[in-house]
Amino acid sequence: MRVGIFGGAFDPVHTGHLVLAEQCREAAGLDEVWFLPSYKPPHKTDRELTRFEHRCEMVLLATTGQPAFRVEPIEKELPPPNYTSETLAELQERHPGHQFSLLLGADSLVDFPHWHEPKQIVARAELVVVARPGAEMQSVEQFAADLGVPPEVVRVKIVPCPLIEIASRDLRGRVAAGRSIRFLVPRAVEEFIRERKLYQSGSGTSGNG
Repeated sequence: MRVGIFGGAFDPVHTGHLVLAEQCREAAGLDEVWFLPSYKPPHKTDRELTRFEHRCEMVLLATTGQPAFRVEPIEKELPPPNYTSETLAELQERHPGHQFSLLLGADSLVDFPHWHEPKQIVARAELVVVARPGAEMQSVEQFAADLGVPPEVVRVKIVPCPLIEIASRDLRGRVAAGRSIRFLVPRAVEEFIRERKLYQSGSGTSGNG
């Protein structure tokens, strides 16, 4: 089975995430896309994330109806902080018959050589990269040179995707200000946020406990 791994805080998951995942699934010939909500990401120590269980539930609500999508909460089971290379290694150990691809935006590809153990990541997974306006697309040769590996080691597939500029940070701000997020997130996610009073000052819903 060919599986696309789509990691992120998903705080909250929004329409842009879903469009990206579906475009990658189709263009890269993936059988499934697994959404991996981050538990203790090393690059988001500047703020407290919404409870892990709430973020997983929102992704589950958002992906219901697309049988090729699933939520994979594996990172809560792994020692923090959660690095992509270690998560991929654990997934391969649990699912030895699967071929994994990592879904990325073109902006992430630029920073990729500075990730934790980037050589291990490209050895374990194909990179499915979504082209984005303004983000420079490196050649495979240049990317491999930046990593210090032979070009034949790197598997990169570029996927075109409609530009949907939605940021979870802006959605949290909209909710806090009492503004609408209708159509920016699936209706079920909007209702979950309202019912749980997420992203409201003093709501007591933050944290990963």
